Amino acid sequence: MKRGKKVTGNNLTFGIVGLSAAESVWFPDVYQKGKKALEDRGIKVVEGSTIHSSYHYLAEKPENIAKSLHEMFLRPDVDAVMCAGGGICMNKALPHVDFDLLKENWKPFIGISNVVVLMSALLQNGMASFHGPFSMWNYGVDGTPTSFTHENVIKMLSGYKGKLPSMSEWHSFRDGNAEGVLFGGNITSLGTVVGTKYCPVELFESKILLLEDIAEKYDRLDSIITHMDLMGVFERIKGVVIGKLEECEPPENVDMTVTDFLEMIFSKYNFPVIYDCDFGHIADNLCLPVGSRVRMIAKDRPEIEVLEPGVE
Repeated sequence: MKRGKKVTGNNLTFGIVGLSAAESVWFPDVYQKGKKALEDRGIKVVEGSTIHSSYHYLAEKPENIAKSLHEMFLRPDVDAVMCAGGGICMNKALPHVDFDLLKENWKPFIGISNVVVLMSALLQNGMASFHGPFSMWNYGVDGTPTSFTHENVIKMLSGYKGKLPSMSEWHSFRDGNAEGVLFGGNITSLGTVVGTKYCPVELFESKILLLEDIAEKYDRLDSIITHMDLMGVFERIKGVVIGKLEECEPPENVDMTVTDFLEMIFSKYNFPVIYDCDFGHIADNLCLPVGSRVRMIAKDRPEIEVLEPGVE
């Protein structure tokens, strides 16, 4: 597994890229505030070529999105690459990504939401990444960045191993312990790539699966998860860790709880399930090492321990 070089010292440079929607163009004040928040914390920001461009609902034409990613990884002055925001159609850029080029020049890469489409393909091609904050939505909106989020990013990029911190109460849906390689993320986005050559079902073998989403109805999420189930995903994994299902709720006129929802989708399996963890579309957003081994302990007070750092 190829891992980026761990960051050291105080003079860090982050490359900020726009890889899906043109969110930095649509919300320029949020983008600039996030950029300044990073700079105020001693991080130099280098902007990717698609930060100030747009192409309909994309940050650029798909081939140019891939080109901007390549350019950032080729820069020797960039220590880590962070995404500005997300979107819907990251999968359109995948055919244009040169995974061999990225692997030869790999750096710590931080993404979430729709960017997990790319992160799945990166893992398939032997590259570890981080499921973590956006520069816009975790650094540029009111109440951000939180010290929890920023300090966790720096620790992870520095090679942290050990128990993950928490800001809220986590819950166990099904007790048990499991070890495996961390993988996954946004449910809706995973549904757009799972089963393709960029995210084959075999990629889920012996994984601890991350899941989160925002502003979706339970039945919509269930349909995507059931699609993954029908492909054999859940026969392969070791456990599930669910973040905040922010603003997710039952369809209209349906009365059910989040545990009812989890029972609907996981009742026939025996692997441990932890839910309501501190990651997702939230302010206090953990940075999690995708492609690294973790141990999950599902009990009254669930724990997750990073066994293998996400950098080298």
